[in-house]
Amino acid sequence: MPPYFQLAQILEQKILSGELRPGDSLPSENQLGKEYNLSRMTVRKCLSILAERGLISAHPGRGTFVSRPALDRAVFTIEEFHKEMSRRGLDPEARLLAVKVLKAPAEIGEKLGLEEGGRVMYFCRLLLAGDTPMALERKYMRFKKGSPILENELQYKAFSEVISMHSDVLPVRSRMILRPVLVGEEDGPLLQVPAGSPALCLEQYLYAADETVAGWGFFVFRGDRFSLVSEIRPLKEVE
Repeated sequence: MPPYFQLAQILEQKILSGELRPGDSLPSENQLGKEYNLSRMTVRKCLSILAERGLISAHPGRGTFVSRPALDRAVFTIEEFHKEMSRRGLDPEARLLAVKVLKAPAEIGEKLGLEEGGRVMYFCRLLLAGDTPMALERKYMRFKKGSPILENELQYKAFSEVISMHSDVLPVRSRMILRPVLVGEEDGPLLQVPAGSPALCLEQYLYAADETVAGWGFFVFRGDRFSLVSEIRPLKEVE
């Protein structure tokens, strides 16, 4: 795990435990760097992560302070499919529909930062719980010659694990974008719903430590099977 993520976790735990309370001032970048033996740039990346999560805020000329919790800031936890289905007492299955190496289409190449003509590994899986289709997953990753993906790996491993095994880079963070869509003509029979049915599309980017995109893809979840729920609470011991 990159040092800036490790420091972000340390400071986040101090905030969530109440050791650092809303309004408390954080040590300066130089002080944090000396305490944890990190460069100022590394500390700055850590603070940027905490600011994105709404845990701290910077005030020019005054310093950086722990923020008061915003109760309209929702955080959704999206568990890996196999774990979530098992937690619900269902029998998860990933059925491989396609896997191939291909020349990256312009849109995919742009997302992965590939030069024109670059190749990608594409795979498509149907995710089931019991015998019921729940979602379709389509993913693209940079192709690494001489490291074939085995079918049994795709039946049980999450996308980040597959990339870790078949790429020169290690994914360290994920960015997801959720939007409503309608099930297409091709996907309807696979999901066993009429074309045009409501669905949730979850787009996913996986980033390496140097911020390059290691993989991109998306899930299409049946709208009659999935919903998002978030419970928002103030940080511990807030007065």
